[in-house]
Amino acid sequence: MKLSERDRAMLDGAEGPAAQEAMEALVQLGNAYDAADMVDIGYAHVHAGMALYKGDVELIERIAGQGARMAVPVSTNIANADMGDWQGTGAPEALGLLQKRAEAAHRTMGSGTAFTCTPYWAGHWPTWNMHIASIESGVTVFANSVLGARSNRDGFFATYAGITGRYPRFGLHLDENRRPTHRVTVTARPQGTADFTALGYAIGAKLANGVPLIMGLTRRPSLDELDALGVGMATSGGVAMFVVPGVTPPYAADHDDPGLPGVTVAEADVQGVFDDFCTGSESGFDLVHLGCPHASYEEVRHYAALFAGRRVAEGLEVWLTTNRVVRQMAREAGLLAPLLAAGVRVVSDTCPISCHFACTCSPDPALGVEPPSLRTILTDSAKQAHYIRDMIQCPTLFTTSERVVDSAVTGRFVPRARPNE
Repeated sequence: MKLSERDRAMLDGAEGPAAQEAMEALVQLGNAYDAADMVDIGYAHVHAGMALYKGDVELIERIAGQGARMAVPVSTNIANADMGDWQGTGAPEALGLLQKRAEAAHRTMGSGTAFTCTPYWAGHWPTWNMHIASIESGVTVFANSVLGARSNRDGFFATYAGITGRYPRFGLHLDENRRPTHRVTVTARPQGTADFTALGYAIGAKLANGVPLIMGLTRRPSLDELDALGVGMATSGGVAMFVVPGVTPPYAADHDDPGLPGVTVAEADVQGVFDDFCTGSESGFDLVHLGCPHASYEEVRHYAALFAGRRVAEGLEVWLTTNRVVRQMAREAGLLAPLLAAGVRVVSDTCPISCHFACTCSPDPALGVEPPSLRTILTDSAKQAHYIRDMIQCPTLFTTSERVVDSAVTGRFVPRARPNE
């Protein structure tokens, strides 16, 4: 792999041990994928340093202590605690304080401490043809598909890219890998973000990987619906980019290539996702979660309107998760008041699958993490439902946003309406 003079200087330790370690890792990554050279990146979305694993926080602290400084604008991914109110979510103090240590280390390195899976709603908006790096699959698919930036699914390598400002040129950083590989004909008529997460989940399950060209949508999806579509595909499959003609950037002139293998996604496929994630007791859910991925300002406004003048049923807890920036915007706009009056807890930095609820990890015993006993979690996101099963090992109920709110208020599950109902 061809390296620039600065790349080689970092390898030799000219910019300190942290940059040297980062460049060594990126060179190994590039060689593994036969990258010809490296590209300059303009932005990175990086690992938070997860407090459920003390060694994870200590890794971020070690890198910061070695003098690591971010070479490009950087945002941080979702964490294990709401650092402004971990007590309110029931997290142990030791976990919250450890997560604050990771926050401090990131600030030392110059990271923007958004702690969110939707940094674009917090103002991090990479532009057309910008090479970036991202630890979060939802950020990757949104950046590639909606913004026209270029990113792979990078894991911790995104942190190394942020420190060096460099990344190996392979995968979706190459033009030839950004062309559609499959034609997906949608005959379903999705409405709202819950439907679009289910549609994306159905597409990802059918394709597993590749770049789908999505045809048949009868209207232009909103930004929130495009976000939901992408995270659905990234959850059930390895899709990191999609194309919707006339909506997403025109990546290639051969969108109408008749030789592309084709699949159809019908209403039955979308409804099947809802049905598959309805395994919990319809009268036994004890946690309701809205905001996966972290809610945008427009979504918070929608939820506030749905809850206005209503009250969450006794015995239920409702979480609406979003990022710090959106939460502050919502507070200043008067949107938090109807939510709080209804009994909704507005949480930032984390979510149910990333907080102390997660029971598949092995947290440090000293943290005192004792996951609550949850019977069923109700959500309006296929992504959240998928990971609730994997990471919390809890039954789920899945329906549309409007019907989640109706369920939360009545205490009885209201399923998604089937066609012609």
